Amino acid sequence: MINFKMFSEKPYRTLTILFILTLIVFSASIPLDRGKGLLIGSDGISYYMYTRSLILDSDINFANEHEFFYSKDPLSIGPRYITKTGLVSNKYSIGPGILWMPFFIIAHVVLLFLKYLGLHVTTDGYNYFYQAAVCVGSITYGFIGMTLTYSTTKRYYPGTALAACVLLWLASNGIHYQVVQPSMAHMCSFFSVSLLMFTWIKYRPVRRLRCWLLIGLAGGLVGIVRQPDATLLLLPILDCILDRTTSIFDKIKSLSVLACGFFVIFSIQLSTWTILYGSPLINGYTSYGEGFSWLSPKIFQVLFSTNHGLFLWHPILLIAALGLFHFRLLDRKLAALFTFGFLLQIYLIASWSSWDQGDSFGGRMFIASFPVLVIGLAGFLSCMISKGFLKSVWFWGLVLIGWNALFLIQYTFAYIPHHGSLTFEQFFHGKFAMIVDIIKKFALIN
Repeated sequence: MINFKMFSEKPYRTLTILFILTLIVFSASIPLDRGKGLLIGSDGISYYMYTRSLILDSDINFANEHEFFYSKDPLSIGPRYITKTGLVSNKYSIGPGILWMPFFIIAHVVLLFLKYLGLHVTTDGYNYFYQAAVCVGSITYGFIGMTLTYSTTKRYYPGTALAACVLLWLASNGIHYQVVQPSMAHMCSFFSVSLLMFTWIKYRPVRRLRCWLLIGLAGGLVGIVRQPDATLLLLPILDCILDRTTSIFDKIKSLSVLACGFFVIFSIQLSTWTILYGSPLINGYTSYGEGFSWLSPKIFQVLFSTNHGLFLWHPILLIAALGLFHFRLLDRKLAALFTFGFLLQIYLIASWSSWDQGDSFGGRMFIASFPVLVIGLAGFLSCMISKGFLKSVWFWGLVLIGWNALFLIQYTFAYIPHHGSLTFEQFFHGKFAMIVDIIKKFALIN
């Protein structure tokens, strides 16, 4: 009989094997024709501009980067917008660009060495080798994030933690943004939130100021990668406030240290906004007219619409969310905090002007919530197995992975539109029609 223990014997080796497989699949996809002469794309171009400009130009003047990428992909990069400081606007956060820097530097050093040996290579920071390097960076951060998430989850569900990590990843859009579109910010986002959750849970209940500083620093990293994700820092803050065993003075002292740690890192983003827009309180999103509609959130659409609805596109995430109710049996307070954090993310995304998340494989903005949802899924698996439903868990887990695989192929190879709502036929029957079409194409080749 299949047993989940086989997954738990060497969990880190299992995760490492999956990491190597993602690198192999991504590497094999590099030669594919993308039509634009770029390996990176969409929002990833703007994040990449930070990396290249900081390392090779030692500034954040994106005039040359914008000129190059606009000639390749004008739709993704958009027309040049000059801010009042005289610089080209970049509404995206600086965090992913910073996290990618070590990988970009390694690529640059390798190319300089090859050039020294007499090979004809370009070292201008634009070619595929540089772009592949930052994509490998994202894939690596996704792996580290999953390792941290597993380490956090196994504290509560050692028997199902790894299965939950693997199942959620393969049955959701996580695998897509790790392998197919790694130049987006979501793997960096997942890593930073995983680090925040790991640090908080590891030292919980937090008593030392040094630990609060580490939590604040991790929260600052989350903030410079994607600002909306920084709301998850509220979870350890509320945990501190609701702690009945510490005095008000100790709470103030602890949260003050956390705030200092946060602003040490987040000041990088504030400085970036000041340089680009003349004020730390102005960012590119407001300049483009984007914002929140706090009184009219599209909650149902965000969760259940065929237009990238979170639970409709990836049902495993609904199961994971419901699993948080089981987690309350282990830690009622922490389960309440996790639930609050996830609901807050739903409200933020549903209130955003682009609630459908644009060109998105499912609800991509929710990837930051995966460290919380994995714990819920581990709880659900543990509950089902304890009731004797092991075979059912395996069956439906494979069904959900298969569903996601078909969806991923549909999305990647344009069998369905990347924007807007899907029809019933595209959503269900389209998967089977796609399989028939692929078989016919292979038959013609042979």
